[in-house]
Amino acid sequence: MNVYTCMLEEYLSQIGFTGSESKVYMELLQIGAQPMSLLAKRMMMNRTSVWSILKSLEQKGVVSSYSSQKIKYFVANDPNFLIGYIDRKCRVFDYYREKLISVIPQFRGVSDNFVFHKPIVSFFDGLEGVKHVLYDFLKANCEKMGYISLDQCFLADNNFSDFFRDALKRKTLKPFRIILPNFDEIKKIFNFNNKNVEILCVEKDDFRKLFENEIAIYNNKVCILNLQKGGEYAIVIESPKTADMHKMIFDMVWNSIQ
Repeated sequence: MNVYTCMLEEYLSQIGFTGSESKVYMELLQIGAQPMSLLAKRMMMNRTSVWSILKSLEQKGVVSSYSSQKIKYFVANDPNFLIGYIDRKCRVFDYYREKLISVIPQFRGVSDNFVFHKPIVSFFDGLEGVKHVLYDFLKANCEKMGYISLDQCFLADNNFSDFFRDALKRKTLKPFRIILPNFDEIKKIFNFNNKNVEILCVEKDDFRKLFENEIAIYNNKVCILNLQKGGEYAIVIESPKTADMHKMIFDMVWNSIQ
């Protein structure tokens, strides 16, 4: 077997052929129509196995059969039939994809039957990891709240500050509440008119511990971000109970400051 044949067999394997199916199809493609018995002898394979493989290839639409003088012959169809095989598989996958989308809630309901849900904790290291988490927070179409200070490294990043500002200005029906330290540089980013975004500025000296880390709360997630230059990281805790607890604490802080 040459390298070219091995490469073609590998292609066949990648589209769903078994190793034996690939070999039998390539053999028929090279030598033309053959009775099953001669093909099995030529390939030194068991007749029963070759018969099963040929029937499978017929179902795939890449092999045909005909009878001549009471002998059944098998022949490889034109390689264009491989495209038809792929198209049929795609249609089947598209059908089941739509079916699967409709039953995803039922799959989720299986895990919802458990009383205890273990929190999912993810760690993101470095400045890019922190930005990734903040992007997810800003783009979420849900109620959002957070204690946001923003470090100088973020204020110096024009692309990020522009993105942050544009995300806040985006029209949304979901409320977005932010507690900020009373710094002019930070307030510039939040200087816009969006009735669904509420800003509460406080003196940082009075609430120093409130801004030791950035905290973002949305969906069922609580994100803790450290923006100290050179040591940036983000921790995301995904847990309905933890998120509900932090939302309640945020409401208490918000109402006490107002």
